[in-house]
Amino acid sequence: MKKLCYILSVAVLFLLILSSCKKWMDVQPKISIKSDVLLRTEQGYRDALIGCYTLMKSQRLYARELTFGFVDAAAQQYDTYNNSVYNDVAMWNYTTVASVRSKIDGIWSGIYNILANVNNILDNIDSDKGIFTNGNYELIKGEALAIRAFLHLDLLRLFASSNLSLKAIPYIKTLSTKVIGSSNGNEVIGLILQDAAAAEELLKEDPIKSGKKYIYSQDEFMNNRHQRLNYYACKAIAARACLWAGKKVEALAKAREVLQDADRLFPWIQSLDISATSERDKDYTFSTENLFALNVHDLKNISNTWFMAALPNNLLFRGSYFYEEMYEKYSIGANDYRLLFTSKLSGWDYVLYKYYQPDNYKAAYAGMIPLFRRSELNYIAAECLIGVNNEEAIDLLNEVRRHRGISADLDHSLSNAEVTAELLKEYRKEFQGEGQLFYYCKRNKLTNFPDGYQTVTDKEYVLPKPENETEFGQ
Repeated sequence: MKKLCYILSVAVLFLLILSSCKKWMDVQPKISIKSDVLLRTEQGYRDALIGCYTLMKSQRLYARELTFGFVDAAAQQYDTYNNSVYNDVAMWNYTTVASVRSKIDGIWSGIYNILANVNNILDNIDSDKGIFTNGNYELIKGEALAIRAFLHLDLLRLFASSNLSLKAIPYIKTLSTKVIGSSNGNEVIGLILQDAAAAEELLKEDPIKSGKKYIYSQDEFMNNRHQRLNYYACKAIAARACLWAGKKVEALAKAREVLQDADRLFPWIQSLDISATSERDKDYTFSTENLFALNVHDLKNISNTWFMAALPNNLLFRGSYFYEEMYEKYSIGANDYRLLFTSKLSGWDYVLYKYYQPDNYKAAYAGMIPLFRRSELNYIAAECLIGVNNEEAIDLLNEVRRHRGISADLDHSLSNAEVTAELLKEYRKEFQGEGQLFYYCKRNKLTNFPDGYQTVTDKEYVLPKPENETEFGQ
């Protein structure tokens, strides 16, 4: 393969534009400004950090492919036989179809471009510490480290085997013209946990800890802490990474650290907020539960294109038989919020309604794509407790089920295998359109996706690195 150097690609840097409701949503490019000029002021560092989040909102990343698009299609979440865009993804034609190959290369290069911007911040911020006010040095550096950990974990989960002893991905910690070699999976996990811990320490004074989740202040940079990688999101990253590595004791501990404050800071969706009469008042993404979400300003057009528009060759849908079976509609799931409100029956098929954006949608709900919700911490803790304390594991699953409209509790007498089966059911129901089922199945080395008919191995689970992969490593 052609060996290239890892070089910072910051041709465009970003400047925050705030909406009328004082949420950061969109950015405009600040063209031809060198990074060393941009980072001379605190405002420059703020702009650079927001630019990193904005790059995450690309459709080739978290505004589509890494949520409801590529990873959900690869996990057999849709009936794609008539879909001209995602059928080859669902068939795992990663290397033989140019359009699929392009999506994969876009994910790889898109994430490493963000990491270049993040490392530009981190390489300069310590020498500029004196320019910051009001704890913004700690906040900006902490969030930059958290972004680096978060993105490397997703690269690991996508482009490397779940066998962590094998060569995995490069972990990029600085700007360099040197070729960066790939670390094995265990080494990558160690570096992720190192960054997450450092970020958590820097964010120990995060306003979100005192309940200031939304904050609408004159200093708009501090607004909406649940739309940034905050103190609790750092703990969640560590929990997710530890579980990926099989470190269940550590994963459980981190999950519990989040869950002990979750009722106060990330309360469960209330039935009235999802069943409101007016569509504009329905909280389709259960936003109160978000530890970390992206606000995607163009989500209405994106959702309409893939789930609502009359485009039979592009629409993403699931046949009603499979969908209703998944949600157990005719037994315990008849009143499941996720079936009733975040899905929509259209003819004989269901489409995802989670990202539907009605006209004049309530500002607090608009544009949300969740990347971490409190329910995942329940599931992480439950998985760690299977075979150790099944009653507590079942209680954690029942807690989510009750807050999804399911009144029938799981019985404490369930076996390990039965609790595991119920956990898989929950991943399928809870994370439609969020991409997490693919990772669950890969981490647990399942040989079939639910409702899938073909055996899956690392060939299907591990995305191929770009042909010029040594642009970022060898």
